[in-house]
Amino acid sequence: MDAKMIAMGILDGLASIPESAYLSGVRTWDSLGVIDRKTRARNEIENERFFLVLKSMATNESPLRQLVSTVITDFYKKLDEKGKQAINDKLHYADAKLGSRVGAQAFITQKIAEMIIHRVRMKKITQRLVRVGSAFTFNIIMIQGLIEESARASRRMQSSYPETYYKVSPMNLDMVYFLAEKELEPYLMYIHSHPIQCKGIENEICKILSR
Repeated sequence: MDAKMIAMGILDGLASIPESAYLSGVRTWDSLGVIDRKTRARNEIENERFFLVLKSMATNESPLRQLVSTVITDFYKKLDEKGKQAINDKLHYADAKLGSRVGAQAFITQKIAEMIIHRVRMKKITQRLVRVGSAFTFNIIMIQGLIEESARASRRMQSSYPETYYKVSPMNLDMVYFLAEKELEPYLMYIHSHPIQCKGIENEICKILSR
């Protein structure tokens, strides 16, 4: 993805249900033991990590909020001053109004994070996850598809964006990445890009926002 496409993806964040049935079959088939011991052990760990964040998602969306806020904060910190100013202007806030630079950063990053969380909250897959987490009891077979989606997205994050993965995985936040992967990927691509490419992305952001 070139600088312009990444920039457009980032700015789209300011402004479908996966194939769960198929993935449920994959995960259920794996759980029956038709896999090697290493993969089975990996799946068991993923199951445990998924359930650790499931209840929190049903009560206060804390894991999703933490993940999105972490990514957006890292994105904003990496922007140069020109890029930060363009984003601030887009959101109609200025340093003078917000007070300190640290305060401005916190306010702007939370503003962007809230926009993304609102969009993710409207997804059917997110609503389904919340319903499952709200239940007093649940059958693991019924949510194998969700676990498989979660696990695959976590592995993609580890492979493509290892720095972010190792920052969020101790809190199991990577297990909710599948809910916001589409929205967060342009930001992650920027965060993990070479400084030269970052400059090109920043220029595109400023160019688009100045129209």
